[in-house]
Amino acid sequence: MFYQECPAPVGLQPFVTHLWFVRAQPQARYEKILPGPEAHLILNLSDPYRLISPSGNGAQATATEVATGFYAGLQRSYLISENPDQLFNIGARLTPYGLAAFTSQPPSGLQNRVIDAESVFPGFTQLRSQLTEAAPDQAFAALTAFLQQQIRPGYRADPRTVEAVETLAREDVEVSVLAARLGISSSTLERVMMRDCGTTAKAYSDVCRFNRIVNQAAALPKGAVPGRELLHLADYYDQPHLIRAFKRFSGFTPTEYLQVVQSYGAEYATFVPLEEVDL
Repeated sequence: MFYQECPAPVGLQPFVTHLWFVRAQPQARYEKILPGPEAHLILNLSDPYRLISPSGNGAQATATEVATGFYAGLQRSYLISENPDQLFNIGARLTPYGLAAFTSQPPSGLQNRVIDAESVFPGFTQLRSQLTEAAPDQAFAALTAFLQQQIRPGYRADPRTVEAVETLAREDVEVSVLAARLGISSSTLERVMMRDCGTTAKAYSDVCRFNRIVNQAAALPKGAVPGRELLHLADYYDQPHLIRAFKRFSGFTPTEYLQVVQSYGAEYATFVPLEEVDL
């Protein structure tokens, strides 16, 4: 696998944090993509493949073919990628409030979904024809130029939202405590988070906490006892609570997760290879 990333240019920050480039032969036919603290704008330069949202609460699994450009909003659970033979993508990582800098569409309608990028970033897929043989520097330059043209003139993020997102991504903190730090009520914090990010502070905190724990868990030595070791890594009330969080966000129990990820390595902490899936 070849992977390279760079910080977003100052003119795109704080809405875009990084640009990235990946070329790889997938480790397995499928890949389970675990939820994380950022959204992604992605240009697919490989063959078309599918992103599958698993069934849940009685609903059928749904699949989205990604042939060119797509936007993957903040996810509340995992996605499954049915990989092509060779993977070649470039993309941008957006903060939860980043999308609002590029579109007036309410972010609440674009989170927990994978959508055609053209509906939010018109003209994005036109980059494909010039980047099919691109090196990272060329890809980053083209992506930067495109995003700089798309950003809404004069748009500024609410500093309360920015601080809330940075804090929740970094540490476990109760919503009421965070609101008090910001000098606002909990209900006001939830309102501005929903307005700017399309998610509540509580829901975002849950995803960030899970993301931190899986990255730490993937680095545990082989033979670690999942329940005991993982409870020390995150602020979960008890082992049943930990197991429920793992099942909700990854579809794995802690034991299952460690067995799979330790066979591939810590670099696959949030992109977990799978030979087969049960939808």
